[in-house]
Amino acid sequence: MATMEIDIILNEFASPQEAAELGLLAERYGMRGVWSSNYGGSRDAFFTLSLLAQQSSRIRLGPMAVSPAELHPLKMANLLLSLNELSRGRAMIMVGGGGAVLQAMGGGRDRRVRRVRECLQILKGTAPDRVLNFRGEIYQVWGYQPRWATDTPPLVYYGANHPQSRRVAAQLADGLITSDFVVPLVREFVAATHAELRAAGRDPATFRIGNFWAWHIREDARASMAEARRELMLRGWLGEQYFAPFLDPDELALMRAHERDFLNAFLRRSDVIENVPAGLVDKMIRHIAFAGGLDRIESAIETLRAFAAAGLTEIALRVHDEPAAAIRLIGERVLPALR
Repeated sequence: MATMEIDIILNEFASPQEAAELGLLAERYGMRGVWSSNYGGSRDAFFTLSLLAQQSSRIRLGPMAVSPAELHPLKMANLLLSLNELSRGRAMIMVGGGGAVLQAMGGGRDRRVRRVRECLQILKGTAPDRVLNFRGEIYQVWGYQPRWATDTPPLVYYGANHPQSRRVAAQLADGLITSDFVVPLVREFVAATHAELRAAGRDPATFRIGNFWAWHIREDARASMAEARRELMLRGWLGEQYFAPFLDPDELALMRAHERDFLNAFLRRSDVIENVPAGLVDKMIRHIAFAGGLDRIESAIETLRAFAAAGLTEIALRVHDEPAAAIRLIGERVLPALR
């Protein structure tokens, strides 16, 4: 079976001090990386990782997701290379077409793929030993040469869930990260990605493929399920493709008809999703997140093994209200079973 590594995604409320504490804990357990969430009202996702970059020695670290529509690729490159210097060559970034920050800014999402394509060209075209001059349809960079950026280059991912963005990632990025893909979707997506890598003259064995996945498992099963219900709106923003593998058409239609009720629960930070049958909510959670008490860990391990067999090189687990306890559970109960 293929080896799959585990990353941790911190919530948007983490401070640099908390990120350092949690990241060092993850490093001690042998996890691959730590991601900081990029939201409109959060601390800066690069700055959040600054103390961890200084204090850690092995773990990778980076922000997700940063859009070139919110931050010019030249400034993104400066921030990424600075974080990479601070961490001695362990930085990474997930570039996205648009997300929470862009929504908070009231920005449009026009030409998302073109924007990311040019951003990736700039990030991957940057080097200390040559001058970068780039004239794109949207972005321009002239005379850029960060001579100080001599560490091992950072990893650059594209947050890619769709065929068009997947093709761009296969051509330009070091890897891609999907969001909330269940195992059958991952299997199809990996196969298509490998085909596109070969078409681009690239070796699939050197390309990273990850998946964003929610971790809610806690000792208190009731608190775990409440947390999962509260956050359910974020699971693929309730897009039909994410749930179609396990919901029937009537259930899909009901879910989409009550999208506002899922959103209201999230905005109120409530575990009560009005007007939606509890059985449907539980079914959604059971298939698209890890939730419940400690008795759910074995099931989570089996799902992670299936993800690895489907071709993921890593999975990024999003922790929530008790991140240190979640990292300990993953480090002590999950990682050993996957090795």
